[in-house]
Amino acid sequence: MKKWKGKKKIIIPVTAVILVGLLLLVPVVSGASAGKYRELKPEERDLSTYLEFSGNIETVTDSSVYAFASAKVLEVKVEKGDEVKKGDVIAVLDSSDAEYNIALKEAALKAGETSDYYNVRDSRTTLDNYSQALESGLDSSTNSAQKNLLTAQEDYQSAVDAYNKAKEDLDAGKSASVVSARQALQTQSASYDSAVAQHDAKMITDEALETYRIAYENARESYDLAVEGAGEELEDYKEAMEKAEEKLAKAERDYETSVLTAGQNLEGYENNLEKTAALANEESTRLELEHLKESLEDYVITAPIDGVITSLDIKAGDVTAAGTRSIAEIADFSVMQVAVKIDEQDVAGVKEGDEVSVYINALDKTYAGRIASLSKTATIDNNAVYVDAVVEFGTDEEIRSSFSAEVKLVKAEAEKAVCIPAKSILYDVDNTAYIYVKDEKGKEQKRKVTLGISDGTYTQITEGLSLGETVLEEVTASSGMEMSFPRRNFPAMAE
Repeated sequence: MKKWKGKKKIIIPVTAVILVGLLLLVPVVSGASAGKYRELKPEERDLSTYLEFSGNIETVTDSSVYAFASAKVLEVKVEKGDEVKKGDVIAVLDSSDAEYNIALKEAALKAGETSDYYNVRDSRTTLDNYSQALESGLDSSTNSAQKNLLTAQEDYQSAVDAYNKAKEDLDAGKSASVVSARQALQTQSASYDSAVAQHDAKMITDEALETYRIAYENARESYDLAVEGAGEELEDYKEAMEKAEEKLAKAERDYETSVLTAGQNLEGYENNLEKTAALANEESTRLELEHLKESLEDYVITAPIDGVITSLDIKAGDVTAAGTRSIAEIADFSVMQVAVKIDEQDVAGVKEGDEVSVYINALDKTYAGRIASLSKTATIDNNAVYVDAVVEFGTDEEIRSSFSAEVKLVKAEAEKAVCIPAKSILYDVDNTAYIYVKDEKGKEQKRKVTLGISDGTYTQITEGLSLGETVLEEVTASSGMEMSFPRRNFPAMAE
């Protein structure tokens, strides 16, 4: 069973509460006269912050092995504790009954296929002979109808092409008569427009202008007649196409009629062949045979995965029951996992794939791992809210299932950070951090600082302090002992 170290309740003795209360009543006086100061120097340290979880080791992959055939066990190839690869033989079962059934089914299939072969061959020969007779032209009416049909198809296509070409020319204004009439009309129109201009300029008489107008009207009438004639010509092409279509339809009917009788006879022979072939189908027997051959694999039990035989419940002489109970268990110890619980306050900073270190106390060794999965739901246990997670890591020969493990997830790191003890840092009402340092004259100086990461004992100062400066930590003496009282704004205690 996986163990989880939950949050411990902290019980504070009444005397301790009273003592803290009395200490809080002691007034704080600023300046060098407030008490003694312990001088300390900033240190250069490598800091890191991390989350820690605990759990027990278990395998990531394991598999139960079952027998899929009911038969006597002839030989067991492995022992408990053996390392196996996927496909390695674990046990061999007696397959003699299955092999006998396969031999019977093969004999039945061969006899059926022989009989089917001759029946189909006879039906095909009859059909082929009749088909060859038709192809040799023995049916003259069918051949003649086919030729008439081909001629009608060609005539119809020619008529369609002629109609489409005439229509395209008419729509595009490319008809020869229309083009000629249009050109004449354009010439007379230009002449008439010029004559109007000359008439307006008193260069020609009314009679001359009228001559130009009549010529223009005659050209327009000729153009209209040309367009009308082209339309009538198109109708002639259309009528010729419709007649060709009627001839094609008749040729198709004649051809269909001519082949009907021959087709009926041919269809009869084809149906007979199809029926014979359908009755000759040995597919069901073939499928049964294939299934029997595939079932031979069930008489050799193999390992489904790479791993180690952790349990073995089979021996030579036993009779297996197909799929009823596991005969062996295999576990893959190459990759192990630890199930941990992450507090709801910490889970926001954790994601799948994060690298972690896994410390095994029993071996005093640390292994590299990663967060393999995070539960999508949280769990409440004794008023604690947490999220289940799985950590996977590579193993070696020393790892054992159920060993306890400590998992560490580094959240932040700082190399060669300027650090001071965390208790030396004080906070104003607005929670701004500050410290006391000794200035050049050896006097106390309050200075705001910017904090980096902290491991709980030491805190990184990113701005406001340099190596070599002197930090003053206020202390008071009591019964010959020094106690540190950082200046903090304590939150109100909950009732």
